[in-house]
Amino acid sequence: MLLRVQRATLAKAVLVMQSDGKVLLRRQPSGRLELPHRELDAWIPVGTQLDIWLAELPSATSAPSLVSVEGTPGVEGVTFLYTATFGAAPHFQSPDLWLDCEAAKVALSGSDRRFLSLCASPASQS
Repeated sequence: MLLRVQRATLAKAVLVMQSDGKVLLRRQPSGRLELPHRELDAWIPVGTQLDIWLAELPSATSAPSLVSVEGTPGVEGVTFLYTATFGAAPHFQSPDLWLDCEAAKVALSGSDRRFLSLCASPASQS
């Protein structure tokens, strides 16, 4: 059982959702903004978990596209970075916030800022 718990916490998915040049950010109880993310269960395929996550969103999105796999198995874990787009910015309940890409880069810190930069780079758009 302990091994399963350890494996289940070694990976997460980060989703950069864009619409009309804006990026969805989630406000944490501390007030900090971050990209939407979800801890992954190592026993369920990542694609299946991502499909379930997208189905929970209030608006249909484009098929998610894998941008990058960051990290290695271990204490820090692996992050699967995906991007998806909306036709128009759907209304999400508070504390979600849509910001233009440049403002989002300023509002984010650390790895989230780097993830957003990876998604906004021309190489990731091809």
